[in-house]
Amino acid sequence: MKTQYNNEMQWIYQVPNYYDTFLIIKPGFLHRSQIILEMFCNAGYKVVKQTQKELSYAEAEDLYIMHRDKDFFAELCTYMASGFSRGYILKSPYIGESHTIKETAKLKTYFRKCYAKDEMKNVLHTSDNFVNLQREAKIYFLGNDNSFSNNEACMVENNHW
Repeated sequence: MKTQYNNEMQWIYQVPNYYDTFLIIKPGFLHRSQIILEMFCNAGYKVVKQTQKELSYAEAEDLYIMHRDKDFFAELCTYMASGFSRGYILKSPYIGESHTIKETAKLKTYFRKCYAKDEMKNVLHTSDNFVNLQREAKIYFLGNDNSFSNNEACMVENNHW
């Protein structure tokens, strides 16, 4: 059993070598998936893996562990566990962690300005470094039979989910 777990974990340890960022479309915003992915793809990103998932409260706590000491932590975890979200591992067209993070943040800011309902219900989340990418991607993809590689990354239609 431990060997099987270690084999499943191998791709996670390799994430920074092959994939450059992680994106979550938050609950209540899945109807925006197509436009979000189109803009990321138009900017040169490629979707490597994607999945749709309803997080448990404990998974939401793990996802946002960096905010555990903040007043909004419980409310954020409750919100993230309130419905389905979509996780994406993206290959970036940019070289280097800082350049990738900077360019990804620009797109995140754009969508938050366009569609956010408030500070918490702000459309999407992106990883802010490769260490968090590994941890966050593991929550969405490790042991999840609903994940798949997407060869036609920019052709996602809402009715396919």
